[in-house]
Amino acid sequence: MVILAKRQGQLIGLCSSHIVDDGQSAQMEDIKVAASERGKGTAQLMYKHVIELVRTKYPEVKKQSFVTYPKLNRGFCVLGKQSEISLHVPSINVPTLISEVISNMKKRGDECYEPIPLQPDDVRSIFLNRTVIDTLLPGGRVIQNAAVFKPLESNLDILLKRDIVWRADRKVNPRAVSLATAPYRDPMGNRVFVINMFGQDLSPVKNVFLSQLQSLPPSHDNVICLLVVNRSLSPQILEFCINEMRLEKGKQYWTDEIIVEDDILKMLWGDGRGKK
Repeated sequence: MVILAKRQGQLIGLCSSHIVDDGQSAQMEDIKVAASERGKGTAQLMYKHVIELVRTKYPEVKKQSFVTYPKLNRGFCVLGKQSEISLHVPSINVPTLISEVISNMKKRGDECYEPIPLQPDDVRSIFLNRTVIDTLLPGGRVIQNAAVFKPLESNLDILLKRDIVWRADRKVNPRAVSLATAPYRDPMGNRVFVINMFGQDLSPVKNVFLSQLQSLPPSHDNVICLLVVNRSLSPQILEFCINEMRLEKGKQYWTDEIIVEDDILKMLWGDGRGKK
């Protein structure tokens, strides 16, 4: 469901929602407002309008889950927490850079191996595995570029239709799994590459991260990589990226992300500012 907001015939905002979790939850996927309209309540109006439409068309929908930030938590039910690292990937030969990093890792005797690209059957097998859900996924949820999904067959069907690169350190008893969203242009013209990483073991997380970077299509543009990781690994991963990979830390608007859930009817009367 996509809603366009117009003022005197001019497009000033866009909001979209998706019904997920076997029809039990609504997912607000995007809220965009023209710069000239910000601070005027347009986002709040669109948000409430979409929720009202969802309640009318899908009365069985009870919950909404989303990613927000600590200052905007506002008493929602917290499912999990993550850290986001912004990295500037220069317009150089990324495969060559990664080969050098892997070579140095091998010289030091670090654990180093080739992570596995996942096919649809692999994705279903891994992300429906109870051990993976309980030990790797934050709050028992699959996160894809700030969208929150329960690990259900129907939700994986939605994700498998999207342009996503799936990786794991191994198919059996994985220690790190990852989803990378295809690069897209932000309003400033930057190419943004979002990697959602799940796992608490540093070595496999580093290897899967390198594999995801290798999946980047060739480009002469600089890339902003938004890497979302377990909070306990954030300092070590940042040090690895800056000191060993020679990447630059990007502009950081926030460091922590909070995965929350709440009753959709209750949220209808909120101010809607909790959305990313």
